[in-house]
Amino acid sequence: MQLRRKHKDWIWAYLFIAPTVLGLYIFFLYPMVSSVFISFTKWNHLSAPRYIGLSNYKQLFQDPTIWLEFKNTMFFVLVSVPLTVGISLFLASALNKKYLLGKGLFRTVFFLPYVILPVITAQIFMIVFNSRYGLINGLLRIMNLPQPAWFSNALLTRFVIVLVTLWASIGYFTVILLAGLQNISPQYYEACDIDGGSWWVKFQHITFPLVTPQLFFCLVLAIINSFKMFDYIFVFGKSNVIVRENIRTMAFGIYERGFTYLEMGYASAEAIIFSLIVLTVTILQNVGQKHWVHYS
Repeated sequence: MQLRRKHKDWIWAYLFIAPTVLGLYIFFLYPMVSSVFISFTKWNHLSAPRYIGLSNYKQLFQDPTIWLEFKNTMFFVLVSVPLTVGISLFLASALNKKYLLGKGLFRTVFFLPYVILPVITAQIFMIVFNSRYGLINGLLRIMNLPQPAWFSNALLTRFVIVLVTLWASIGYFTVILLAGLQNISPQYYEACDIDGGSWWVKFQHITFPLVTPQLFFCLVLAIINSFKMFDYIFVFGKSNVIVRENIRTMAFGIYERGFTYLEMGYASAEAIIFSLIVLTVTILQNVGQKHWVHYS
């Protein structure tokens, strides 16, 4: 009787975990293995894949467009991530003030851009930064300042993309960091006040160490979001093909080669290299967090 009940429990356990396991195999492991196989082939979606060995990978490392995509991807990672996390921490610290009026309203206002679809966000900023009737150039015109054509210059377009990224993601990270700040006991700050500690001493020795778990989470998420930059490149690049070719990222390149030029093997090879880069960065983050993240 007891043995039968044990077997029945095992059956129910397998039934409950089956959807998760099947989903893992169908939507993660199978596509990943298929991508590795396809990366060694020449395939255009129409004919059967033809095995060509390492040719895609050899071409990949000799293609100047791939190197441009890598440089642009790293630019957005190295510029957007520090600004996003730094500004989010500043805003969270400001919202954590005890006597600040309208904290709930500010939290809602900061968080709202995060729930807007990236394509819509990009369209809004295209209107705001329009060279003829945009709000930004209108203000510059009033002040008798030069009104640049924002989407006709690759450097200026990168600047706008960084601004869009900040506007869309800062609210989410601010809420996460604010939750971490509110978990810090006020007794630490009271003890620091008794010892005559300045605001910088409080931040350096109390606030920053105790909020590092939330900072680490925000850092990982911000880096992943920057690596997979696609929506803004796609929308902003539509208005100017030349600019699009100068701001393209690896995520955009994978999409274009696979679904526009039908070079599925070449796109899969780039996707594998891209995944290895993200995996390496993630491993380095997890190794490095042992030295600066403090879990209380």
